[in-house]
Amino acid sequence: MITNQIYNEDCLEALKRVPDNSVDCIISDPPYFLGMTHNGQKGSFKDLSICKPFYRDLFQEFNRVKKPGACVYFFTDWRGYAFYYPLFDLYLGASNMLVWNKQSGPGNHYAFIHELILFHCGKGVSIGATNIIDNIRSFASGAKLVEGEKVHPTQKPVALIRKLIEDSTKPGDLILDTFGGSGTTAVASIESGRNFVLMEQDEIYYFTAQKRIKDAYERFNGGR
Repeated sequence: MITNQIYNEDCLEALKRVPDNSVDCIISDPPYFLGMTHNGQKGSFKDLSICKPFYRDLFQEFNRVKKPGACVYFFTDWRGYAFYYPLFDLYLGASNMLVWNKQSGPGNHYAFIHELILFHCGKGVSIGATNIIDNIRSFASGAKLVEGEKVHPTQKPVALIRKLIEDSTKPGDLILDTFGGSGTTAVASIESGRNFVLMEQDEIYYFTAQKRIKDAYERFNGGR
């Protein structure tokens, strides 16, 4: 598989072309806020059980493609945690759970200002940071526009993804993102001198990500 590309296809199909033990870090942010099934169909959080075979296969693929010392970051929230954690721990082994205090969020009773990140890391790897991330703010709400392009409604700040990348990899390492969205992981990888492979099934976000990747290369590398 060619690196520094985003692939417009289902991640389980694309992962078949990723070699064993080739990835230094996996960052995965499934569309849990929207109550989506993995193929983009709207559902509810009660529908997560129908996705169990998909996430079982996904975590098994993560275990296959990651290097022995690689780190895996998997985003969720309070609604999805009880579903994802047993599968994540079974197939990867949970090392910790990170909490991102994003300082703003929706909610009629108590605002949703925290997100959870299931974390796996190989033995002998030291991160040297706490499991609370509270110095990076979220976007205010909803989808944003970047130079006139629609951006994924659950998009994370580049600074957050870059922190995770720089905490656990070195320049030249390979970062994998199986729910590439609008390309934030690619932008963070380019800014930090890492290689990347992204997968995104939605064609609109795929083309938005391509533009953001091109712009990031022009800003940081003067083009390719």
